[in-house]
Amino acid sequence: MLIGILWFFLMVCGIYMIATRSTHSDRSRVFFGAFALISSYALLQKMFFIFKEVDMQDYYYVLSLRELFFGQICRYVFTLYPLEVARPNWLKMRRMAIIVMPWVIYMAIYFICFGFQATPLRTFDDLLQNLDKPDVVMRIGMLLFMLPIEFVWALIYNPHRSSAGRLWLRKMMIMVTVIALAFVGNMLTRMVQWRILHVCVYLAYTLYVMYIELFVRIPVPKNRRNDIEEEQATIGKQEIPERQYTEEIAEVPDDELMQRVRRAMECDELWREPDFLLDDLVRHVGSNRTYVSQAIKRMGYSGFKDYINNMRVEYIRKQLIEPQHEMIQNLFFDAGYRSRASAWRNFTAIVGCSPSEFEERAEKCADKLIAHHR
Repeated sequence: MLIGILWFFLMVCGIYMIATRSTHSDRSRVFFGAFALISSYALLQKMFFIFKEVDMQDYYYVLSLRELFFGQICRYVFTLYPLEVARPNWLKMRRMAIIVMPWVIYMAIYFICFGFQATPLRTFDDLLQNLDKPDVVMRIGMLLFMLPIEFVWALIYNPHRSSAGRLWLRKMMIMVTVIALAFVGNMLTRMVQWRILHVCVYLAYTLYVMYIELFVRIPVPKNRRNDIEEEQATIGKQEIPERQYTEEIAEVPDDELMQRVRRAMECDELWREPDFLLDDLVRHVGSNRTYVSQAIKRMGYSGFKDYINNMRVEYIRKQLIEPQHEMIQNLFFDAGYRSRASAWRNFTAIVGCSPSEFEERAEKCADKLIAHHR
């Protein structure tokens, strides 16, 4: 029942993501749609073999070669989505080939040596008793390819040219790892609990990505997309500068600390950093969290989040007043937001109306001003 539900859901999600691929300027929806459709095909095969087998246990072999093969194809495909989101257009055919080549070589060696033959293992005890057989050892080795090592490249990214934040990448890393561990547990033990866990985390991952794509993620604007050479040149150069002031903070007057904070935020525009945190500001001005928080409150803000959101919203508001301005979603991206919902909510709370309403009012005022001058 769970497998059937998952199959139907993955098929629908895959078709929808492929159909709406033009919504974003990157290929993330294409990759996720491919993952969903390939997964639904693998599940369809699973259901076919389950119904075909006379003895249900004959299908649920430990380290089933058939499931190892399709499971690892799905595993490689579903890591392409977070890689594309983190580093748009970095995944060229050559890089994708390099990523998957070790697994292809390993599988080729297995099929050359053993063909499609595999020692039947019904239980984990059978596995332990047959560890001396080469095909069993090689099938255990296949499980190592479930480790999502591709995230090493995802974590080395330029946040100004990506719609992924550190928190999002951590969540994706955890979810992909849990899916891989659930698959490994299912392959080694064939316990019902592992199968249920595997299906549940698959559903959770798919639901989370669909939510992110439909309501949260701001795609990288087309005019912000860079070629690979420029990205490689800028990787690692976007970190917040280290402490720039040498005086001890105890000797700095309160008004001087406030000036440092204002200079960092208003002149250096550090609020544009998507992952900018209070600790980054503290390090930049050479103080500590308590003093900087107090300085921000003396400036009239309730705290750091209120301060940075006001800076971002003010930038968006000023841009929307201009006769020729970019799309609202692009302004969100330029202001440091990576979530449409957060940007929309903060703008509405601070300005008192939604960005689209503000844009409409600004256009009406501009039209009235033009008509008056005429």
